Amino acid sequence: MNGKPLTAEHGFPVRVVTPGIAGARAVKWLDRITVQETESSNHYQQRDYKILPPEATDSDSAEKFWDQTPALQTMPVNSVIALPQPGDTISRTAEGMVTVEGYALPSGDGGPVVKVEVSTDGEKWQDAELIPHPDDSKWSWKLWKARVKVDVGRKKTIHSRATDNSGATQEEQSQWNLRGVGYNGYGLADDLTIA
Repeated sequence: MNGKPLTAEHGFPVRVVTPGIAGARAVKWLDRITVQETESSNHYQQRDYKILPPEATDSDSAEKFWDQTPALQTMPVNSVIALPQPGDTISRTAEGMVTVEGYALPSGDGGPVVKVEVSTDGEKWQDAELIPHPDDSKWSWKLWKARVKVDVGRKKTIHSRATDNSGATQEEQSQWNLRGVGYNGYGLADDLTIA
């Protein structure tokens, strides 16, 4: 809370932060705590934040998978392009370069992020600069930036992909699942116009 007292909206009187565990598992308000040998029967533990198999294509076909699929506990490695935004018109430097900026986060306890790469064609990749921060840790998001050469034109696409210390790397496309949970396909800024 940046030096301010914890408010009720943020879990007062105490909040436990569990690095590496998906935020969906960070419950804010508890009436009681029980220790049990089986997964909680709570709706959100049983029917939410689960990566259902591709065979679950709609609510009806998903029914048989809810109690067979473990709850998502850790998020996969991921990166996001923050600038430029999809659909932007961006200007090149005299050398034909544009600046791309974003952030990346490690998988579970696989951090820190050790590499982010950027591509303008999905085949050739160049390393982005990882921006250091005094509070960096294995759990931290990592800001990054890169300067890439791009030809003038419309409908250009820029991708990013991150790798963490455990070796986990983003995939071109995340495996489809009914709810889109755990997505970790390449970061994307598409439909760009380069001036």
